[in-house]
Amino acid sequence: MLSHYKFKKRFVKILPNGKIQGGLARMITSLVDFSFIRSLVASRYSVFGPPPYDPVSLFLLDLFRYFGGYKNMTDFLAILPDEDQGRGYRTYAGMCMGNIPCEGTFSVFRCRIGETLYNEIFHVLVDIFHQLEMITFKVLSVDGTLYPTWARYKGCCYFVRGCKCINVPQVIEKVRNRILYRLNNLAHDNLGSESRVYVECPSDRFPCHIKKPKVELFAFRLAFCDGEPTKEQQNTAILFGVKDELAEQNLCIRTIRSQVTHIDPLSGSITIRCPKLPKDTDARIGVRRDTKNPARKEKIFGYNTIFSTSVELHLGIELPVAVSNIAGNAEEADFLMRNTDQILDHHTCEVRIIIADSKYDAFKNYEYVRGKDAIAIIDYNVRSEDLKKETLLKRGYDQNGWPFAPCGLLCRPNGFDEKRERLIFCCHKQCLKLNAKALECLQACYDIATCSHLKNQTGFVKHMYVKDLPRLLNEIPRGTKRYRMIKGLRSSSERTNSGAKTDVEILDNPQVLNRIRANILAQIAAIVLLLKRAFSFIARISALLRKLCHDKTGAIRKKLTLSPVAKSILNIINRVRE
Repeated sequence: MLSHYKFKKRFVKILPNGKIQGGLARMITSLVDFSFIRSLVASRYSVFGPPPYDPVSLFLLDLFRYFGGYKNMTDFLAILPDEDQGRGYRTYAGMCMGNIPCEGTFSVFRCRIGETLYNEIFHVLVDIFHQLEMITFKVLSVDGTLYPTWARYKGCCYFVRGCKCINVPQVIEKVRNRILYRLNNLAHDNLGSESRVYVECPSDRFPCHIKKPKVELFAFRLAFCDGEPTKEQQNTAILFGVKDELAEQNLCIRTIRSQVTHIDPLSGSITIRCPKLPKDTDARIGVRRDTKNPARKEKIFGYNTIFSTSVELHLGIELPVAVSNIAGNAEEADFLMRNTDQILDHHTCEVRIIIADSKYDAFKNYEYVRGKDAIAIIDYNVRSEDLKKETLLKRGYDQNGWPFAPCGLLCRPNGFDEKRERLIFCCHKQCLKLNAKALECLQACYDIATCSHLKNQTGFVKHMYVKDLPRLLNEIPRGTKRYRMIKGLRSSSERTNSGAKTDVEILDNPQVLNRIRANILAQIAAIVLLLKRAFSFIARISALLRKLCHDKTGAIRKKLTLSPVAKSILNIINRVRE
């Protein structure tokens, strides 16, 4: 092979400020043996052919590029042959000076490996940290992030494969008749006016309420010749069979715009490529909140990467453990289940809590999570519900699923019956604790003295079954302190999304032009983010442990203490399944 990676344990020096001497690449290759990649990707290589690069070498160099902050591969390859700057990268990857790869080598390598094997490599690395108990999978937060494709959006998102090659029959004869009509009516027509030729859009993806647009084949106009017509103008006149007619009046055809890719003079047909077809036909338009103005929405033509982040409450770290990539307008809600299945297929673990935003508020997601004996903390999507006070009183419960007592006061949660899968709500005789003015207002609507529930210890009791309102009712009641506390952990997904764009800069305007490349890039982003966060955590803790022996104030020991976790959350995480 043109290169050969070999695992070697090296001394890693961690500076007092937590930084690693020699960089993150040295620490990772000193602690993880990446030789397993050869056996995973061996089936993608042929027995015959020229000597290849060691796949481990190319894989590691691709990672080193991002660890070193080189967003552009050209910049990284420029320093790789350098005797000093590139020595470490070459040594750790097993690359010699005489066989430095080019950009095309990395491009071909990515496609050879493919999304599936990159995902397998990613989960091998996840399993390493799972065995080190840095990842437990107990609390998962799921969210997606939009990023643009390298292609420009041209105004249509209903394109199909046929838009690349639209065949229009008998066009030449129609255009010829149009030119002859103009020549015969020059006195009544504007000579320099633009003439356009259209064809109906071939796409069948347009909704019923949207009218199909017309696709412009080409546009031209008749004009006086300034001397001899150009070769292009002569050929155009010959094609439409009007060369002699134009020459008699010293005119020519001036082409303004043309989408023509092929002409068949015998059949009179023309083949065009739709001008609104973008270079990347896999990307779609997704919508997100504008980063500069949250009150507005921003359209992104590209892809959506969905990360599942494991929130480790004791250690205070957040590591990506599953990743999927879809088109910008695809249904993101389906990938809560796919990402979780991806985790359960590769690791022996138990998921206790899954947190997501309102995009994932669907019956199938709640059914799936409860089927795994976990709890779904998903923001409720009100959709078209009427949340006026009168409507809520009429239906009997508020926007959080809390019922109203007969007197109109809102009941409070009083536990969850796991066996019957129902929430228990009680009014706790709130009416007896009201001040004089509030009590007077309540008496005007309801006679408290006649309330039959006052003799009960907890007053009015109402059972709300999860099966009746599976999206609204939750094992942990919405609106409670514990629910808000767990819901606040969803910010870990925001930090993961931000890290993939700003920290490692992989999904920040990447140069991808199709779905295959985008899927691979999403896997690489997850791998780099996982390694960078995990080993940065190890380096930081190692630096603190070194300072511990000189700690007289107790500040270092306090930093090394496990982060406190609320008892209510610990009960959910540590509960034993029946």
